[in-house]
Parts: sequence; C-alpha cells; structure tokens
Amino acid sequence: MKNIEMDITGVLSKTIGEQGIDEKDLYETAMRLDGFKKDVYRSPYPFMDFAVLKSHIPEIKDITESLKRFEIKNLVILGIGGSSLGTETIFHALLHPFHNLESIHQDKRPRYFILDNIDPNKINKVAEIIERDRKKTLLVVISKSGETPETMSQFMLFKDILKSTKNYRQRIIVITDSKKGMLREIVKKEGYPSLPVPEGIGGRFSVLTPVGLFPSSIMGIDIEDMVKGAEDMSSYIKKTPHKKNMAVILAAILYLMDRYGKKMHVMMPYCDRLSAFSDWFRQLEAESLGKAGSGPTPIKSIGVTDQHSQLQLYIDGPKDKCIIFLYHGGEKRQIPDSISYINDLEYLAGKDMGELFYAEFLGTRRSLIEAKTPNLTINVNEINEYSLGALFFLYEMVIAMMGHLYNINAFDQPGVELGKIYTKAVMGKKGLEKQKKTIEKDLTKKRYQIGF
Repeated sequence: MKNIEMDITGVLSKTIGEQGIDEKDLYETAMRLDGFKKDVYRSPYPFMDFAVLKSHIPEIKDITESLKRFEIKNLVILGIGGSSLGTETIFHALLHPFHNLESIHQDKRPRYFILDNIDPNKINKVAEIIERDRKKTLLVVISKSGETPETMSQFMLFKDILKSTKNYRQRIIVITDSKKGMLREIVKKEGYPSLPVPEGIGGRFSVLTPVGLFPSSIMGIDIEDMVKGAEDMSSYIKKTPHKKNMAVILAAILYLMDRYGKKMHVMMPYCDRLSAFSDWFRQLEAESLGKAGSGPTPIKSIGVTDQHSQLQLYIDGPKDKCIIFLYHGGEKRQIPDSISYINDLEYLAGKDMGELFYAEFLGTRRSLIEAKTPNLTINVNEINEYSLGALFFLYEMVIAMMGHLYNINAFDQPGVELGKIYTKAVMGKKGLEKQKKTIEKDLTKKRYQIGF
C-alpha cells in the first residue's frame, strides 16, 4: 500500500461533463510543468535543499536535551502565519487531540499554547496560566524578519512574566534570521539560545526548518522521520513522469480549475487529525498565488461536519468550486445495539464507526459527482511523521509549480507587507509619520455606519 494516493476521477470531463477538465488540456499543462520541474531540480528553491534542512537537526536535538533539566510544563509558542500554522498542523496530527487536558496522555511532555493572534482576551488567559508556573515555562519566539509587531509585543509581555525566575534566558528560544533583524539583535544583546530560519525560506515554506522542527522536537515528535518523508517525496517528484506525478498533476488541476472558473479551492479533510492541514494550505495557496489580480481562493471545510453546513452550497450553489478531499480511515469503534427497539436503527447496530465515516465520505463524493461539482481525493493511508513530511513537501512543490503557471513570484507577499507598515504607523513607529497621517485622515472622514 502506498503512503499517499490521489484519485482525480471526479475532476475529469469524462466523469462530470463540461464542468470538468479535458484530459488533453490536463496533460498538456502537466507537460509544461514537467519542463519547469527539471529546471527547478537543477537549481532548487531553498525549501528544497535537504542538506540545509537536515543540518539544523543536531543543534535542535542538543537544545531539546539541554532543556530537560528544567522539567518544562508549559510550551508557549509566539508566532503568526507561517511561524505557527505548520507547528499547529504537526501537533494536531500527531498528538492526542486533548493533550492539554489530560496529563495521562502527555507522557511527561508539556502542555502547549500556540499564540497566533493578539486578541487580548486569549493573551490574558494564557498569561494567567503561565504566571502560576513560570519556572517551568519554555518560550519559543518565532519571526523570520524579527520585526513582526504581533510577535514582538507578545515577546515583550511574556519575557516580562518570566524574567523574575532563575535561568529564564535559557528558557527563551528565538528562531529568526541568522544575520539580521530586531530579534537577532536582541539575541546578541541578551544571550538567548537561538536557531536560524534558513536563508531564502519564507514563513509559509518553513515548516521543515527549525520553525516547525524545534517545537516538534520538544514534544517528542520524530523530526528526522518527518524530514525523511519530505526528502523521499522530493525524490518521487523528481523521478516520476508527468502523467503519474502527483505534484505535477495536482498543480495542473488546481491551475486549470481556476482558469475554468472554479476559483474556490475547498480543502475538506475527512480526518480530524488533518483538519489543521487545511489552515496551513490556506495560507500557502492564498499568500503565494493571490497576486496581480489573479489567484484562487482556498477555503477550509471539514468532513463530516460540513456536510450539514456547506454541502448544500457545494452541490446546488454556483459552479465555482473544486473540492479537495483528504481522507484517512483512522481507528475503529463498534456501534453497539443499545437502542434495539427502534427498527430504523438496525442498519447502524453492530457496524463500525469507521465504516460509517467512510460511507459518509463516499456519499458526499458521489453526490458531488452527480451535481457535476469537480472533486479529487488524496488518501493518506497512515498519519505519522513520515507521511506528514511528505504531504507538506508535496503541497509546497504544487504551489511552486502553480506560481510558474501564473507567471508570478510565489515566494513574496507585498500585500501583507503593506498592512504591516500601516500597523506600525498607527502604533507610532518612527519614520512612518506619513502613513500615520493617511490613517488618521481616514478616521476623520464621514463614516457610513449603521448599528443596533
């Protein structure tokens, strides 16, 4: 059995008619990508450089080992976007779903708190928890630029909480650019242990760098196996002909779906453990491809939950969506015959919950096909470090290939940077007085507001 398999039956025109992709169009696009793929492997993007990715593992392990003497009880991760979504995906997939609630499931691993927002309510609640156990709290501060206002404000707050404890500097780990930026300057001044975000790897492509690997190491996750899964996926993509190559075919499908008017790419995992992968994918696709007036809109949906909230739209609404199923069968649990006096429940009694889960997936997929809604399925046969690393790298390569098809730079984010500038201006950062006046002028204009 293969680790990851893709079924594209539901996107082809021979299955769903004019809403689908013509095979000739698909394979011509895939052939274009095959030439690009060969060029890329001759001159790889930084996120593809496994010599660099693996080079940081020994240092990650050394720091992890050195922290054991503190008997860390709380792991607090400060980061936003690409600095946190990958770690959230890894933890969600590989740790107990209620890890923080039941100490019996922690195996002496710490509770974790990923602060990917600055809503003061959440910040205050986590701060209250940390203040009670500050001596056993590990703070991981992650920002590639070292100047992200959300992360830096969190750092200022939580450093202040920890600084009254002995050896607190050894329990603050900074992951940032190896040479420049505000955080690098702070590391030099205050002496925190630090790990680099490798040169040329932006946040949304950084999950297999210390950004995702160090927090995973703290939680006892096999980071070497994760990188090995990615490396083997890279080898598969490099060697496999275009018609059988998942990365090439998936990139071609998602690009063509957009060109065919299916601008909404709905990722719908039938597996709670992969639900956070949809969040990671949303940033990867949106921030990489949403440029120059083009780019698809990624949407998160969860099976079976959203059969009861979104499926009506996917089946009977506008034909502007492509559904990407992620399926994993998972565990088994027998349904007991505990309500035997209701005859209409006979079809469930004695069956397996996993069997019902699969039936729900099949029913949804079939209903989409009958409604002529394009859909494809990626089966993940086992969820572990190896398969997760492979899945991360598969999608990173898909997005890089789609960037080529759109003829855009998939690795920058000019729209995000502009928002950061205005945020800093409002907060009074020197040198941004002109931008601050622009915002203030907006606020003095007549506002068209209504309310209760």
